[in-house]
Amino acid sequence: MKMTFKHIEKTGCIFLFFFFLFLFCPRQGKAQFYSVQTNTLEWAMGTVNIEGSMLIKPRWTLHLQVACNPWTLPENKKIKHWLVEPGARYWLWQSYVGRFIGAYAIATRYNMGWKKNRFDGTGFGLGVSYGHAWLIGKRWNLEAEAGIGAVMVNRKQYEGGCCGDYKSQGTYLRPAPKLALNVAYLF
Repeated sequence: MKMTFKHIEKTGCIFLFFFFLFLFCPRQGKAQFYSVQTNTLEWAMGTVNIEGSMLIKPRWTLHLQVACNPWTLPENKKIKHWLVEPGARYWLWQSYVGRFIGAYAIATRYNMGWKKNRFDGTGFGLGVSYGHAWLIGKRWNLEAEAGIGAVMVNRKQYEGGCCGDYKSQGTYLRPAPKLALNVAYLF
């Protein structure tokens, strides 16, 4: 079965529906625990991002990150993209404190170019991560996370500059490293 962008978009909408359904459905008399966080390293690259998470079991959390870089730099240089990254973490000590192991999915749409080439396409993949969270206040956390994944990208290549000529297209499997220094608010 060939995966199209519309198919992935539909699957993503179904995932988000169940994510928010689970988020807002009351559970059996247990305290609810959530966080909202942002990756400062992505902000340093000009990427606007936010991630929400929720506790589902004593050591398990679900996460959903969205990120977007809409900027075009001078001389039509760009690293435009949007990214949706749902995932889960298993906390080795207790939720939102200490070390964790994570797994995540990746869906992205990008339009990137520098001098000689511009690439336009979509990517879908999976990854794993490892990290550590430190409490820095009653409701604040600092998290460091590193991971590696693989993304299947379907891309078209154009000559650099504005409205460059079409060069080629293809589907490729690419590594997708993850590096995050998150500031999180817990509630």
